[in-house]
Amino acid sequence: MKKYLIICLILLCAVEGFTSEKKMNLASTEYPPYYGSSMKNKGFIAEMINEAFKKSGYAVNIRFMPWKRGLTWTKQGKFDGLFTIWYRKERKQWFVYSDPLPANEIGFYKRRDKDIPFKTYEDLKPYRVGVIIGYANPPGFDDAGLKISAVVNNEQNMKKLFQGYIELALIDKIVGRYIINTRIPGAADALEWMEPALQKDIQYLVISKKTSDYQKKMEDFNRGLKQITDDGTVKKIMADHGFDF
Repeated sequence: MKKYLIICLILLCAVEGFTSEKKMNLASTEYPPYYGSSMKNKGFIAEMINEAFKKSGYAVNIRFMPWKRGLTWTKQGKFDGLFTIWYRKERKQWFVYSDPLPANEIGFYKRRDKDIPFKTYEDLKPYRVGVIIGYANPPGFDDAGLKISAVVNNEQNMKKLFQGYIELALIDKIVGRYIINTRIPGAADALEWMEPALQKDIQYLVISKKTSDYQKKMEDFNRGLKQITDDGTVKKIMADHGFDF
């Protein structure tokens, strides 16, 4: 009988340990080389997020989908959180923001054979500009009265630029370079980054205010993020993925 009780206690502890593991269901989109479903550990930012949550005992499940769907479903509480997103004041009605993750440098790619002078948005009015549906654009861009061509992801945007359907593609500098080098043969000779960048936008994880204990979960994440930053884990992750910020 004593042996039976000991076995029961061991099994009970094991079950309690398993059920006590906290879950975070996160939405994201394909955004290589920062993160993506086919990348090593889903990309370096996904790996950072996973490791930060792990420090507080959370298991993370990431589901990749079109950006607008992920944003909408996280607003509705169908997902606990979403990454990454830029800070916009109006989004605070739905989300709480994490401490900063690596920043994006946002601007334009153009064809090398096009001379496009750019000091203000007014200079760009003769041109068609590719953007992504649901993305938050730099300040002033949406009110500039430009000719907009919207698609669902960055690869489509860069292919349209390469094929001449648009003259400019609004995109993160590193993402654009990655797509040129890995997704569009011949694009490296045809497309180039256009200085100056419009802005640098810090990336964030957000947690939906419809998620239970959302403030506590964000505090847990931020604490874990600080730990992996302080102990060198973040630098190691980025180096493993070929980045040095």
